[in-house]
Amino acid sequence: MSCTGGRWCTRADVLLGVEGVHVSSVTATVTGLVLGVETGEELAGCPDCGVVAVGHGRRQVRLQDIPCFGRPVRLQWAKRVWRCPDPDCPRTSFSEEHPLDGPRAKLTARAVAWATDALQAFDTSVSALAHQLGVSWHTVWDAIKAEATRSIRSSDRLAGVDALGVDEHVWSHTGPPGSGMVTGIVDHTRDDHGVVHARLLDLVPGRSGKAYADWLKERGPGFTAGIKTAALDPFRGYANAIRDELPEAITVLDAFHVVKLGSAMVDEVRRRVQQDTLGHRRRKGDPLYGIRRTLQIGAEHLTDKQSARLDAKLNAGDPDDEVTLAWQCYQKLRNIYHARPERGRAEKGQFSFQMSVFALNVSVYGFWEILS
Repeated sequence: MSCTGGRWCTRADVLLGVEGVHVSSVTATVTGLVLGVETGEELAGCPDCGVVAVGHGRRQVRLQDIPCFGRPVRLQWAKRVWRCPDPDCPRTSFSEEHPLDGPRAKLTARAVAWATDALQAFDTSVSALAHQLGVSWHTVWDAIKAEATRSIRSSDRLAGVDALGVDEHVWSHTGPPGSGMVTGIVDHTRDDHGVVHARLLDLVPGRSGKAYADWLKERGPGFTAGIKTAALDPFRGYANAIRDELPEAITVLDAFHVVKLGSAMVDEVRRRVQQDTLGHRRRKGDPLYGIRRTLQIGAEHLTDKQSARLDAKLNAGDPDDEVTLAWQCYQKLRNIYHARPERGRAEKGQFSFQMSVFALNVSVYGFWEILS
């Protein structure tokens, strides 16, 4: 599509949304959209002597921009070249500059910011971003790496952070066991509406309490003193780092890991009771085996039919109410994380008493010791 009624298309300019840049043409190709763009006709001064420069033609610069309408977008920028008319000036010619791109860039500045933000805040990958932008993996990663390095060095990057989360991540699946592990530090600070917009703050080589403790030490007391809440998975090394470097912070076990342990505990008790009562592990028609999936569902999500079936199967296959009590403990554990803070503390007290009365199995005490 070529814009008519003038050199530039006002409506296309609005869609592009880059101040000072105008769209002269739009072409649909098999790989996406190609937009011909240029800056407005403004005077430019020589960067060295300040004399008003003279036009010296244009050169075509190709930049990949953020996707539009589900298709990759390439900008074909007719970049102006200027010449200094002062014969005594050492600067003979120069190209115009615009925040749209940087030196030798392959992506626009906003495409780099878009990809970096997506990788930081959403469940995506570099490969997925490269596919959406219509470029190679290395093109995206080189730009993100440079932007991330600049952001990490920014002094205000950690401003306002009062809640941290930490967890391990398998960065590389090659090499000796454990050699590809990294420790991820995440910002869990709530906004004015109480909503957490989690963002990745850093990745530290290794999965150890020392790796996390060293990272906290490097941030300094000005940062650590402001941390009010520290979430972690059930790993003693991270707990030790929080104890030493964040002594004033409230330690909270990550809900995902704790609830996962509670779910595994219910299944272990179910399998043990089934083995004790029937003498075999699992067969079609066994009462407890038939509700193995239902036992993992939150009570608030069960339909009336599911609840009735659960009660009937437990009455038939759980003579000493061991599975029933395990399931109740699991539900109380979930309720702790769903409740408001003051109610959650009360729920935790009731749960602690119930767990101490009846020992379900050793693995329960393994994570309960950390939770306490």
